[in-house]
Amino acid sequence: MLDAPWNGMVFTPPTPIDIATIEDAIVNQLRSQINSIEIAHYPDRPETWRLTHRVGAALVMYKGAQYGELLDTAAIIQERKLEFEIAIMMRDLGWAVGGDPSGPSPGAYAIIESIRTALTGYRIAGCRKMYPVREKFVKRDKQGGVWTYASTFALSTVAVEASQPEGFPLFIKGIALEEGGETSITVGAAAYTFGSNLQVQLPQGNVFAVSITGPGGAALIQGTDFSVDRAGGIVTAIPGGAISAGETVQIAYAYAEEVIATAGQSEPTN
Repeated sequence: MLDAPWNGMVFTPPTPIDIATIEDAIVNQLRSQINSIEIAHYPDRPETWRLTHRVGAALVMYKGAQYGELLDTAAIIQERKLEFEIAIMMRDLGWAVGGDPSGPSPGAYAIIESIRTALTGYRIAGCRKMYPVREKFVKRDKQGGVWTYASTFALSTVAVEASQPEGFPLFIKGIALEEGGETSITVGAAAYTFGSNLQVQLPQGNVFAVSITGPGGAALIQGTDFSVDRAGGIVTAIPGGAISAGETVQIAYAYAEEVIATAGQSEPTN
């Protein structure tokens, strides 16, 4: 007896192609194609289950799986072949001795064929098509007169190791730069003053062809006197070069389009 009321729980499969999900899809496929017998999952306690349908029943059960060779060296990825068995329990084979094979009601043979037709080529999302593997006679219950057959079907999917979340920082801002020069715009020389941090912020980003003329009219050298953050449009004076803090120079440059995306933004901006 439970020590408290239990209202059940919701099972969330680790993947959309777990065993229970696949078996449930097989049961639903059979129910949609065959309505003359009972279609159900194999009972948890078969010893207490009884055939009550007047014609018969088909019970679906997972039989096991085989795993293929590793398909990747970095992660565990394998082909996974699953087998499901359909136990077919019918009250007759479909005819009496010397009678018409069609019989008064669907028999074991007819249901076996109906199940084969319903599942052969049936495709579950995330899996390859189902195909039959074997059929066999299991037994005949002499007391109840029930014929039992087993039809086994297989399908293949992929088994992949569970991924571990990486400790990467969350996306905050991304900038895509046009690098082919298709949208380039040239900006003529204008006066800019280097701040105490020895930097000048240009009005645009994605800049190139930056040229600087010092106060005396001499052309300054990139890599010696200054460096350029092309993406950010930032010009930085190199210590020991010809530029000092508070100095005003003439800067000419060209720039191309850029697209900026930030977290939570519905559309990127140019």
